[in-house]
Amino acid sequence: MKKTKNLSLCAALIFGILTSTAAFASVLGKPGTIQEQEEEKSEIKQLTIKNSGFRSRSTVIIRYQDKDKKIVEVIENGRSLPPSEFSRYESVMRKVLELPQINQLLPEIDKAYRRAVSLDLSEEYPLDHLRDIMKELEMMDSDIARRYRHFTAFQLQDIINRLTEKIADSTDLSQEEKIERIKKLMKQSQEMMLAKKLGERRERLIEFGMENAARRLIEVINKSEEKSQQEKIIEIREVLQQMRETINKGEKEGARDMVEFEAANVMRKMIEDIVRQKELTAQQKSKQIDQILKEATAMKLEQNLMVQVEKFKFDLHQLLKEKGLLPEGKAEFVLKLREATIDGKKLPKKIHEQILKLCQETMEKKFSSDTKIVLGLNENR
Repeated sequence: MKKTKNLSLCAALIFGILTSTAAFASVLGKPGTIQEQEEEKSEIKQLTIKNSGFRSRSTVIIRYQDKDKKIVEVIENGRSLPPSEFSRYESVMRKVLELPQINQLLPEIDKAYRRAVSLDLSEEYPLDHLRDIMKELEMMDSDIARRYRHFTAFQLQDIINRLTEKIADSTDLSQEEKIERIKKLMKQSQEMMLAKKLGERRERLIEFGMENAARRLIEVINKSEEKSQQEKIIEIREVLQQMRETINKGEKEGARDMVEFEAANVMRKMIEDIVRQKELTAQQKSKQIDQILKEATAMKLEQNLMVQVEKFKFDLHQLLKEKGLLPEGKAEFVLKLREATIDGKKLPKKIHEQILKLCQETMEKKFSSDTKIVLGLNENR
């Protein structure tokens, strides 16, 4: 009776005998020339598994091609099985063959993880060690190799997340050092995502790890005092491009949306900073703000509206100031299709029409009867 379950590794006494088919030619009655036997010796390997479970004794001989691990013969208790039954032994064969390699890797995985977790940021930790382990596991096909591949990917991404936070919050590193280090970590996540051998759950974990690194990178770029506004925008554009190349819109929107939101929010803050600069004239501010809006539009940000609103707020203040209608202190401005008010007081119809046109052009939005925009005037000024 065939009992595949008797091949369980926990009950199996694995001899792991790897020999050539030629060595067994006389036993099996397979004649051949010396040349043929030498060819077989270089291509065909043999694995013998003896099972000694409770009230059960069995011996299974599996012969397979060394190059692609394709089974060519299975002998169970002296009886050759038909090729249709070879598939039952594939996972057992791969597990037996790969388990010694995996056992050698486990101490290295643990060592690399513990070293990274206790990392002092005074030195930059190379993640090549764990990456090399991942590459070795990717060349294995057994179930146990797949589980350890997922486990290693989880540890690697956990390290990337920890390092990203440590670097971003560090008071010992300059903003430029932070940018370069987080870029490398984001690249690590991208490489794992593109490997596509991790399963859906692990891919989601790495995806959000990459999103975290990208968001923190954009945040650090914005804080840089050495980069110009245009240099920051170029860096942000590159981060977005990297995310878009890795995560397709429509498949996994969450991570990309969060990064695009952060990019739009940073560009909105850039406009706020420009408005606060007292040494700039209104004309200079307007020119710089227009450039930021142009860049944000070119990036095709999903949340571009927040940049457009900031641009509209600036133009609105300038228009009200020019018309002598800008209040001294903070006030609430409300814009509707039929009217515009400041603290409940209606603005002249002609001014309302100017503001409405300005708003629709800047925000690329047509007003309907129920459209309403509420903004605070003179905030943070």
